[in-house]
Amino acid sequence: MKNLSTGTGLALLAGAILAYPFVSSFAPNANASAVTAAAAVTTAATGQTGPTIVWYGTEQNYWVNGVTIIRAWSDGRVEAKGGYLEGNPASGDYCEWVSPLCDRWIVISDPAQGLTYRSDINFDEKVDGADLGQLLADWGNAPRQDIPPSDCPLALINP
Repeated sequence: MKNLSTGTGLALLAGAILAYPFVSSFAPNANASAVTAAAAVTTAATGQTGPTIVWYGTEQNYWVNGVTIIRAWSDGRVEAKGGYLEGNPASGDYCEWVSPLCDRWIVISDPAQGLTYRSDINFDEKVDGADLGQLLADWGNAPRQDIPPSDCPLALINP
C-alpha cells in the first residue's frame, strides 16, 4: 500500500474545508434557542390590548372570616377588595363571598396617580441611561442630614 504524501493530505483537507459551507447548506436546519422563545413571548406580550392580572394574594383580617383580596396588574396598578366568607361554621362549608363595605375594587397604587417607579431617578417617566447617569453622578458619600434645610428668616430651625 502506498502512503499519501503530506501535500496530497493537505490538498484534500483544503478541499473539504472549502466544500463544507456548500454541503452544509443542503442539510435541514432546525435550531431551538432561547432567543426565538423569548422573541415569541415578547411578541405575545406586546400583542395584548390591555393590562392583565399578574398576581393575586389574600390577607386574613382580624375579624371573623374576614379576608382582603389583593391583585396586581401588568401596568403596575394594585387593587384590593375586602369581605368575608359566609356559610355554615359547623360543617366548615364557607361558600358565599360577602363584601358589606364595598363591592368594588379599591385602587391602592396606580402609576397614573403620579407615583413614579423607584428607578426613575430624574422623573421623566422612563428608566433609561439618563437615570443611570444621574446615579453615577451622585455616587459617593451621602452624609445624613438630621434637620432639613429651612428658609426660616430667624434661623430658629437651623442655628
